[in-house]
Amino acid sequence: MNDISDYLYRELRQIPFNIYDLISKYIESNNDTKVAFVGGYIRDLLITKVHKQVFTKPLDIDIVIEGSSVSLAKFIKQNISNVEICLIKEFNLYNTVELNINDLKIDIASARKEIYSAPGLNPQVINATIEEDLQRRDFTINAIAFEVSTKKVYDLYQGIPDIKGKELHLLHENSIADDPSRIIRCAKYATRLGFNISRESLKQSQATVSNWPWKTSNNQDKIIFPPAISIRIRMELSEIYKYDNLKEVITLLEKWEIISILNKNIQVNNKFIRGLNWMKKLNGNYILFLLKNAEDLDKVCQRFFINNKEKKIMEDYLDMKKILESKKDKYLYFSPSRWTELIEDRNLDEETVKLIICDGGLFWRPFFKWLFIYKFIKSKKDGELLKKEGWKPGKEMGKEIKRLRYLEIDKISRI
Repeated sequence: MNDISDYLYRELRQIPFNIYDLISKYIESNNDTKVAFVGGYIRDLLITKVHKQVFTKPLDIDIVIEGSSVSLAKFIKQNISNVEICLIKEFNLYNTVELNINDLKIDIASARKEIYSAPGLNPQVINATIEEDLQRRDFTINAIAFEVSTKKVYDLYQGIPDIKGKELHLLHENSIADDPSRIIRCAKYATRLGFNISRESLKQSQATVSNWPWKTSNNQDKIIFPPAISIRIRMELSEIYKYDNLKEVITLLEKWEIISILNKNIQVNNKFIRGLNWMKKLNGNYILFLLKNAEDLDKVCQRFFINNKEKKIMEDYLDMKKILESKKDKYLYFSPSRWTELIEDRNLDEETVKLIICDGGLFWRPFFKWLFIYKFIKSKKDGELLKKEGWKPGKEMGKEIKRLRYLEIDKISRI
C-alpha cells in the first residue's frame, strides 16, 4: 500500500462498532462484492492529513457497493454488537439506505450512473461499477474512493491534487446543469474548507444560472423551475444553516454573481448581515428572510415550495412594512400598549414580527419588545375576579380585561 492508502486504511479501521471489519466479512461471504468508502468522509480525512485541519461536523460515512445496499445494511445490523439503536431507512428511488447506529450515520448506496434529461430534474438511475459511480459526483475532491477488499484508492479525477491545492473543481462540464444545487454546495465547501473555486467551475456556474429558468425538456414551451431543484436547494440551505456560516455562503454567492439562484434582489451589506445574524439568534425562518424582497412573491413561493402559512407571513410583513413607512410620524409616539394593539389586532404571526425585527427599520425595537415582553403581560384581573365585581361575561368584560392589560404593559418604560 502507498502512503495515502495506508493512512486511509488505518483511519477507516477506527470507525466505531467495527464497521470496517463487518464490511470485510460481508465481502467475503458475498463473492468478493466490491464495497468502497467514498465522498465527504474520505475527503475530510485527506484534508486532515494534508492540511492538519480538524473537523467538528458530526461524523457521516458514505459507502458505495456494487450490489444491494439493503443487503449490506441488514448484514451490518444483524452482526453488530454493543449498540442501543440500529435503524435502517430505505430510499428506493436511488437504491440507497440510511443506517443510524446510536449517533453514527452511515449512507449506503448501490453504485449507479445518473442520466439527467434537464437541469434539476430527478435523474434516470442505472446500476454501475464503483468507477462509474464516481462520475456522477459533484466535485473532484468528493470523487475519491477507498475500496475495502483491495485497499485501493480511486482518484480518477485528480481530487487529491485539488485537496493539496485547496481548489474546488466541478467534476465535468455539465455538473451544474445536471444539478444546480451544486452551486450552493460549492459555496458551502468553500467556506467550510477554506478552498477556492476554480476559474472553469465559476464560469460554468455563472453560465448555468444566467440561463435560468430552464426548460424541463427540449420540446416543452413552458419554462418552469423544476421541483426537484427547489427541494435540493432547501436541503442544502438547511444543512448550511445548521452546521456552517450561512452569512459567508450567501456572501460568496453574491461575490460569484450567482445569487439569483436564490433571489437576485439580495444585497449583501451591513443591513443584510445584521438581519441574517438576528434571524439566527431569534431562531427564525431564514428561508423567508432570504426571499422576503423577491420581485414576484407568487412565483418565488411556487419555486421554493413556500406553503400558504409561510406566504401569509411574507404578505403580512410586506403590508406592515408599507404601513410603517407611510405613517412614520404617527408611530414615533406610540406607547407599548398601542404597539401591542397594532400587532395583535392584525394577528401577526411571530415569524412576521421576526422579519420586521431583522429588517432593521425605524421601528424594530417595539416589535422586539412585544416578542419578548409585551405579549406575556396579563391583566391583573381575570374574568372570574371581574364577575365578582359585578361584570357580566361578554364583549364589555373582554374590553375591560384588555384595558387593564394595556395599563400593565404601559408601566414598562419605553426603549
